[in-house]
Amino acid sequence: MKDGIILIDKPAGISSASVVYRIKKRFSFAKVGHAGTLDPFATGLMVITVGKATRLSRFFLDADKRYTGRLVLGTLTDTLDPEGEVLKTETPEVMADLASTLALPEIHKVFHAFTGDFMQVPPVYSALKHKGVPLYKLARKGQPVEKPPRPVTLYKNTLTSYAFPHLDFEVSCSKGTYIRSLARDMAEALGTVGHLISLRRIESLGFHVDEALTLAEVEAESMDFEHLPLIPMSDAVSHLPAFVVDEVARAAVMNGNQLPWRPCGEDSGADFCRVLDGEGHLIAVVESAKCGAHHKYCCVFNA
Repeated sequence: MKDGIILIDKPAGISSASVVYRIKKRFSFAKVGHAGTLDPFATGLMVITVGKATRLSRFFLDADKRYTGRLVLGTLTDTLDPEGEVLKTETPEVMADLASTLALPEIHKVFHAFTGDFMQVPPVYSALKHKGVPLYKLARKGQPVEKPPRPVTLYKNTLTSYAFPHLDFEVSCSKGTYIRSLARDMAEALGTVGHLISLRRIESLGFHVDEALTLAEVEAESMDFEHLPLIPMSDAVSHLPAFVVDEVARAAVMNGNQLPWRPCGEDSGADFCRVLDGEGHLIAVVESAKCGAHHKYCCVFNA
């Protein structure tokens, strides 16, 4: 099997693009991608796509994610993380007063307030684009652009540890959520400034970081392609409903012929379906269709 996904536990200090490059170089893969970036300072789960699986990236965009993070109160940086320039630091007097007055009930109330659906302002240092240019490039030129607030959903936002000025937390969130912005906004709600000093992605697409290999393990001399734990493409998009076709229908799919409607998650609101052969291999992804119509192909994976 040369097509599938690899789960990597990204270390701090390198970019997501570097992780992709190093895996591509290590195994001489023709095509390697990923299903979501992590900032260089962040660690944790990266879903790396290999070969034909790179064509599945569009189906990962709506995935929810789970993180752990640490917010430090009293200092604000322009990037909202430890790699930026300091914009503001509270005085020792302010910090002493905050330490003496900030209580757990108030903190829990703030965390609860940042749960559910709300509007969030993205960081000016982000990969979002303004007139085709990534915001972080404009910010580095001294031309920061603030995007309007966007809707996000936090399914869970829990304080796990508190030792002033540090707040450790765990959050489960929708696509498009910036944990750096969350840290900034929660600090403000607590009456001060703050930034995110650590971030770890622990879950995405139903996969957990405990299942992942470290980059060192993947790059070790003892790791060869035959022992690389590639996850099959069908499992990579297991969140999509599926139906199985027989050999006659499989041949039609391989030739791009019309595929008559099959029940496939319409009641659950699924937009796409997996098409599997008799052995459970992913041979196509199609748009959901109504009875009497034909499925539209999104991608077909020739054998």
